[in-house]
Amino acid sequence: MHTLCLLDIKVKEQSVENLIRGRKIYEPPRYMSVNQAAQQLLEIVQNQRIRGEEPAVTEETLCVGLARVGAEDQKIAAGTLQQMSTVDLGGPLHSLIITGGSLHPLEMEMLSLFTIPENSSESQSTGGL
Repeated sequence: MHTLCLLDIKVKEQSVENLIRGRKIYEPPRYMSVNQAAQQLLEIVQNQRIRGEEPAVTEETLCVGLARVGAEDQKIAAGTLQQMSTVDLGGPLHSLIITGGSLHPLEMEMLSLFTIPENSSESQSTGGL
């Protein structure tokens, strides 16, 4: 089973100070990227190991990063969680899929179209689904 992570969107949020003072001043919008999410997951993996736990997700877990799905400039990248921490898929909106268990051969074939090159931090393809 795979896990789809719809990454955090912060729009129309007030700072604590503006909230307390009753000011209707909002912070600029912020959107989480695939590499930010992967970096946070890698920190969790490290913390679990420090506590002596064996994490279910590791640096080598296969993941898929998606950006602007359905738009003409969509990007898809497939690689390890470690690779996802350095990939740049451009502007928002981003999602991250963490694969679980074994993959079907058709899934592997499809993901091979979007594999991150070993010596690069960017995806090869901006292809469609």
